Amino acid sequence: MDYVSIRVNAKINLSLDITGVRADGYHNLDMLMTSVDIYDTVTAQKSDKSQVTMDGKAVEGNNTAVKALKLLQDKFGIAMQVDIVKGIPFSAGMGGSSADASGVFFCASKLFGISFDELIPLALKVGCDVPYMLFGGGAKVQGVGEIITPVELQPLTMVIAQKTVGSSTKDIYAKYDEVGGEKGSGKASFNVLERGAVMLNPQIAVAKADLQKFTDRVFMTGSGSAYVGVFDDDKKAKECLANMQGYVFCKLAHTKAQGIEIICQK
Repeated sequence: MDYVSIRVNAKINLSLDITGVRADGYHNLDMLMTSVDIYDTVTAQKSDKSQVTMDGKAVEGNNTAVKALKLLQDKFGIAMQVDIVKGIPFSAGMGGSSADASGVFFCASKLFGISFDELIPLALKVGCDVPYMLFGGGAKVQGVGEIITPVELQPLTMVIAQKTVGSSTKDIYAKYDEVGGEKGSGKASFNVLERGAVMLNPQIAVAKADLQKFTDRVFMTGSGSAYVGVFDDDKKAKECLANMQGYVFCKLAHTKAQGIEIICQK
């Protein structure tokens, strides 16, 4: 096989808790996650030189797909041409950057026969969500992202809305260390990072207020800035969607049972 094209589905955090801070400064996480039908398309082929393009433009430096490709090159001596078409919004807490890195790792496993067991340690070096994104679906994710336990979840219909781009993940975790977060008070969906994220950028919470006009179940995903509203059916979700104006990103979504879907391989 010399060529593979895949969809890497976005993720949402149905809940996000922090159980402590490790000696190395990383936070121990306890998250319930699921994949949703919003995705980036990642196409890869064997090449003499590693390169990444995103929406037709070459990318380098601090990009997560570039990092993943460099780790693969250093460990296995492989090279790929990787082309990414974005569909997951930036800085939304939906795993857009992690999706691109996991897509690179998945393509490498297909093209070069590298096992996931060998890829997981590399994936963790790129980001805590990257190992999960390789599998996707319903899962409890703990530690720094290395403990992934599949969970069977009921299908959900959602509107995912991002009013504005939020603060950096690093700044939001630092703010959490300063002010803490709400554990949810028995609610099924909560996110301890929300308090700090809203303090850093209050404008992101407009999405929460707008969604709450149509559903009681609203929560922030990841480190933000997107909020998720859960609905009983598509009709109610579409009614909400029709009233959401002036958004960076706002879309009807449904849960998916897997994180990555193969479009074509040859």
